[in-house]
Amino acid sequence: MEKTVQPSNKCKRNHVGLEDRISRFPDEILVSILSFLTFEEAVRTSVLSHRWKHLWPFFTGSLDFDDPDTMWDIADEKKQLKVERNNFAKRVNRILKLHQGSNIDEFRVCFEFNRYSKHRIDGWIDFAMSKRVKRLELDFTPTWVCKSQMRYTFPHERFTKLESSVGVSCIESLMSLTLMNVRVTGKLLEHLLSNCPLLERLHVSDSDDLVTLKVCGSSLRLKYLHIIHCLEFKSIEIFAPNLESLGLVGRQTEMHVNHAPCLLDVRIGGSKPVNFAICPLSSYLLSYREKLEFLKFQPLTNLRNLKWRVTASDGESLVYLISMVEAAPFLQKFTLELLWSKPLIEREFRKVMKYPNEHLKEVEIMGFVGRAIDMELTVYLLESAIKLEKIVINPRSPALVGTPWEFETTEKNEGAIECANQLKKNLPQGAELLVL
Repeated sequence: MEKTVQPSNKCKRNHVGLEDRISRFPDEILVSILSFLTFEEAVRTSVLSHRWKHLWPFFTGSLDFDDPDTMWDIADEKKQLKVERNNFAKRVNRILKLHQGSNIDEFRVCFEFNRYSKHRIDGWIDFAMSKRVKRLELDFTPTWVCKSQMRYTFPHERFTKLESSVGVSCIESLMSLTLMNVRVTGKLLEHLLSNCPLLERLHVSDSDDLVTLKVCGSSLRLKYLHIIHCLEFKSIEIFAPNLESLGLVGRQTEMHVNHAPCLLDVRIGGSKPVNFAICPLSSYLLSYREKLEFLKFQPLTNLRNLKWRVTASDGESLVYLISMVEAAPFLQKFTLELLWSKPLIEREFRKVMKYPNEHLKEVEIMGFVGRAIDMELTVYLLESAIKLEKIVINPRSPALVGTPWEFETTEKNEGAIECANQLKKNLPQGAELLVL
């Protein structure tokens, strides 16, 4: 029988001494240690000792309330939405009631809520703001079984009325705001931009109340701005000296980029993107047709990453797309997402004057179906990107990404793959072709 080795008295003393030294740390240091843990991990420390039991309520890290497993069960009709929504809300309320810290880094809620939960959610926002939250995220994206469009409305009056409990001083620490399936107006977003001097990230998706937006201010620290699938969104004006990432996906939108010298990453997509991607960048690109040498003076010289989604039948957008690529001579990565139209329509493609791009290293084309226009466009990019290192051809529709049908192989995919492999002869020297 194997003999069990017992720790020596010396080891025991060292172990006890280590415990004693940690326990002698001030509460502020121990709470700071907790902030590096997830909230669930911080709660588990309560079993370590009597002292640790009373420390987790002062947690200052991320209060992340997310339950993807339950959401999947609701989608599969294994659980009832109404019951689980109530259980989720009770859990959040219970934890917020116990929290005693003066501040938190992040407050995130990801579940399916609608306007009938307004009173609860308003209280959660009040809590987060009273704790001077830095990052606030509300993601109320519904399950696929939920047909209701009764979305929660962000409490406009709580931030704009002087007598409100959420004053300007409570939102000054906000650095990131993400609202998904939350109704919010442009007026409120402009108010937040004006009164949150540290705000660097703003992401809004699926908000029907957002119609117009002005992002203007020489002192704005905003670096990331994405407006995604806001169906009523019509116009945006941008004067943002620190903006690095811009995303606009949705319906036809009028966009005026008056000043964005630091723009590095652009994501464009939706219905008729030419009208809200190229034309609205008129202050940068209008002179492109009239005076090509003007290109070297315009701010798109900073652009490094461009993602463009276009419907498969929109030849006009493809023409302007090439103008956009040429207007960004230092572009390093370009992703083109082609959405299949039903039925497939032969697109038109007209080459514009071509300039070698010495910086474009990676190209990805999704939705490649092997039509003549796809081949011409790809060959154009291969010829212009003289120092290309890698091109990825993906025949699957971007609309299927993240769905159970993403990797289904069809006869259409096989034909597209065969066409894509023919592009090897057009590759710049040293470039790699990857066909998915």
